[in-house]
Amino acid sequence: MISVTFESRHEAVSLHTCIGAMFGDMIELYLSNDMVMIGTEGQKLPAATQKALTDTFVDFIINMYEEKWLLDIIESNFYFSEQHDQEAILDIVYAIFDGEKSDLPRVDALPSKHGVLREAIFDLIEGQSSFSFESLTTFRLTGFRTCLQRYVELAIDEYKLQQEYLAFVEKLRQIITTYHPLHQTIYVVDDEPFKLYDDKHKPINNSQSVRSFYPILKQWGIEAEPSILLSLISLAPKKVVVYTDRPDHGMMKTLQNVFEDRVCFSLKDWTAGSHLHKT
Repeated sequence: MISVTFESRHEAVSLHTCIGAMFGDMIELYLSNDMVMIGTEGQKLPAATQKALTDTFVDFIINMYEEKWLLDIIESNFYFSEQHDQEAILDIVYAIFDGEKSDLPRVDALPSKHGVLREAIFDLIEGQSSFSFESLTTFRLTGFRTCLQRYVELAIDEYKLQQEYLAFVEKLRQIITTYHPLHQTIYVVDDEPFKLYDDKHKPINNSQSVRSFYPILKQWGIEAEPSILLSLISLAPKKVVVYTDRPDHGMMKTLQNVFEDRVCFSLKDWTAGSHLHKT
């Protein structure tokens, strides 16, 4: 028989409900105040049941305690006390869990949280142990909390990058509103290299005036190399029309974020029938 003692009856009821939903009448299950008892005294659970019970414990711990422990790590270990910061970091952690951040550096090196939990719990299930949940978290789940901390560390790095990006975009928006537009409309063809055309559909080749804009960016705290984005900002047009076949590319999204309703996108093939001059 396995017995687990909790600090509150609510926790015991939650585990009892979780196991009952998983096994139904397939396993002996008892609830006594703050204690859950599983199996029959003197009888070892079958191997398949041990494995399934371990997985049930894993799901119970993740559903019941994971978010609370993550928030504790975010605040106590990394000192993010503001709710909006905590929620944003937590969202990134769960995105990593769900495989939505596979492009992040070091994400492939993160351990499986389910695997870490199974390893910590299976011995107790297999040995038909009696234990308190407090002792389980104190002695056996330290590896799981360390695992969670690694996810939080990566999420915080991503969060800081996002904050830097937003600050960068906001500075560029301020520049656009501060500088007098050199052209009402700029047409951009997303080639290699990109091509710019003025509102009369003539190429903009005055690269010297564009390059002279970059030192000004340093006054705004922006260190950047020449690019389609900063070239457009130096010209500060009222409207930008971008012909591209990669509207979801990061640069195009940044153009959208910076120029907002000033920019629109069209398929690059459309330029074949336009009056844009070829260079």
